[in-house]
Amino acid sequence: MISEKYLEEATLISKDELLEHASLSVLRNASAAIPFITDWSKGGVRKEPLEIFDINGKPLFYDYSIKKGTDIIGTVRTSASKILGSPVIAYETGPRYWDFETAVKKLTAKVKREYPGQKIFGTKLVCYSYPKLGVMFELVNEQGRKSRLIFDVADLSLIPEKPPKPDIEGAYAWSFYDSLSEDVRKIRLRRYDEFNKWRVKIPEKTRKNLRISRTLTPFIDKIICKIKINVTKQLQFCTHYNYNEARSHHCFVLHAQQRNDYCAVATCQMILCYYRYYYTQDQIAPALNYGPGGCPPDQSAGYEQLSCNHLDATYDTSPTWEEARDQINALHPLKSGVPGHARACAGYSYVWWLCDGVKDKKLYIYDPWPWNADYKLGGAVYWEDWDSVTHTNYVFTRLLCP
Repeated sequence: MISEKYLEEATLISKDELLEHASLSVLRNASAAIPFITDWSKGGVRKEPLEIFDINGKPLFYDYSIKKGTDIIGTVRTSASKILGSPVIAYETGPRYWDFETAVKKLTAKVKREYPGQKIFGTKLVCYSYPKLGVMFELVNEQGRKSRLIFDVADLSLIPEKPPKPDIEGAYAWSFYDSLSEDVRKIRLRRYDEFNKWRVKIPEKTRKNLRISRTLTPFIDKIICKIKINVTKQLQFCTHYNYNEARSHHCFVLHAQQRNDYCAVATCQMILCYYRYYYTQDQIAPALNYGPGGCPPDQSAGYEQLSCNHLDATYDTSPTWEEARDQINALHPLKSGVPGHARACAGYSYVWWLCDGVKDKKLYIYDPWPWNADYKLGGAVYWEDWDSVTHTNYVFTRLLCP
């Protein structure tokens, strides 16, 4: 039982405060020369965010778009509640190719047709399995009994509310909030307070001007936080690509999942492609013991099999940020597992802010979600705050030298 003071509804953050956090975090990370965020400081933060709910119905994230001229160049994902820890969860590069309102229109007709006798009394954009988003229809029948249906916002598939078998990475719904114990909530609440101290040190007049400004440019030199340590590394061996375009030329290549439960398969494809082993996702799936619903989290044997044992792959159930850092420093990409989902990691960032003592650790994630009919437009690339997310496992890879 969670104490009342640690409940999500008791720790919600105002939109004004989150807008300040989103804007300040962009300026802060731009001053640290974090790749692609540096360019965002020349744009502006849209004032009205996209509201995302947990499947338990409580506000979970607010996504603020970054606009430069007429183009959307990225998204800052902020925390709706202080119990998530960092006020900013992730920084996603490039525009998005799914639309909530369009998904609702398409799915409403389907729900009415396939569920007669059920009345729709609400729709919400929900995070059904971090970071995957869906449309949740809230229903009531003639007897007044309430129920819900959750569909993926990108491929519009119906999402089951439990995995087809235990311990799987694929497509099913779970509650982000309900996964947080009271002890975790306490730790993350303290971390939020550390970040917030820096925000409130800035004069109210400056913060008010920041909230109403259409661009961040006037504040680049006014809001400065000196850096004590700043180390960033990505698996990139060339410079002829754009930081603000996730689908431009990268030496580590983003591959979207071609089915809604192919996250582990697409992640394996990305990592094998880095080592120059080329397979389709349907060719990879059997080697990872894929079954309807997804793959077991230990996919290491499949990596070795598909590389003719030229790769050594290791499954780790106690992942740390330092392990990811060491792998990237050794030029080895890795699979990053979160509950029910697999992504590829191809970079890290560590910034220790001298002005407030906060240590900011991020991973550079190539996420195979969301699905898109045009596979070149699927997936997402983002910097993710390490301490705000539950990490379940890694699969490390390295070449076996003769």
